[in-house]
Amino acid sequence: MSASSRFASLFRNAGFILALAFVVGLVLPQGAAETSPAVVPLLAMVMTMSIMGVSPRMFLDFRKVSRPILLSLLMNYVVLTLALIGLSFLIIRDYELRTGFILLAAVPPAVSVIPFTYRLGGNTDFSLVGTVACYLAALFIVPIISVVFWGASVIQPVSLLITLGELIALPLAIAQLLRRTGIASKLERYRGTIVNWGFFVVVYTIVGLNQSAFLEQPERLLPTTAAAFISTFVLAYIIDRVARSSGVDRASRISLILSGTRKNYGMAAAIALALFSPRAAVPAAVAMVFAIVHFIWLTFWVRRMR
Repeated sequence: MSASSRFASLFRNAGFILALAFVVGLVLPQGAAETSPAVVPLLAMVMTMSIMGVSPRMFLDFRKVSRPILLSLLMNYVVLTLALIGLSFLIIRDYELRTGFILLAAVPPAVSVIPFTYRLGGNTDFSLVGTVACYLAALFIVPIISVVFWGASVIQPVSLLITLGELIALPLAIAQLLRRTGIASKLERYRGTIVNWGFFVVVYTIVGLNQSAFLEQPERLLPTTAAAFISTFVLAYIIDRVARSSGVDRASRISLILSGTRKNYGMAAAIALALFSPRAAVPAAVAMVFAIVHFIWLTFWVRRMR
């Protein structure tokens, strides 16, 4: 491969694109205020492209899908959600940053759980079924967590439901429409590009709006960094040890690790920007960086898994 081809391939690499967005947000934050209104529509488009390959037929055999559904809900909405909420109250003193972590706890798993499972040799069907189930559950769980922690007087339920409709319900409906009309197959070749560069704008906006927090007050982000590290690296190790001692096979353990350590950072950031403040989106940006580094580390670690 020539040098120019290798250089061009970088701009198709998800990790490089997200890292680039982070750097550009720090160096050139001026455009973040302009891109902020586009975050929710862009994330809705990314969601649609990410799930348009999902067929509702996979849920017809409930006995086959019940185990991945229950375990995915357990990992993402019990283990990881409780870990994030617990860490936010134990080590985060800043109210807006704590709000950001509670938003992370409320949202469903990252869509990237599915392709990451495939890349790491995990149980792809397990992750696919479990992730879709978590998104359907999120339509009820996010409002419940929001009312419990902030109350209807702080966060308007109607505004939250509209945002959830834009980020979950609408993409699910449009994705199925694209499948039925055959448009999904025509868009398949562009899916990776649209998803990667959609996330570029989301990450750039989050970092750009919070540039001063990253550069001028880095010490105030140390608790946020610690919480992000614990909820990825440490939690992944614990999940693997417990699952292995319970006799779970290697492929399913990979799926459990990803489901138990990944949240939809873009969705949490979009809700923070729409309903709270730019600072409340900082935990999503920091956690996203750790998720990328953790995935790179997992590519080496899974080779030693038994």
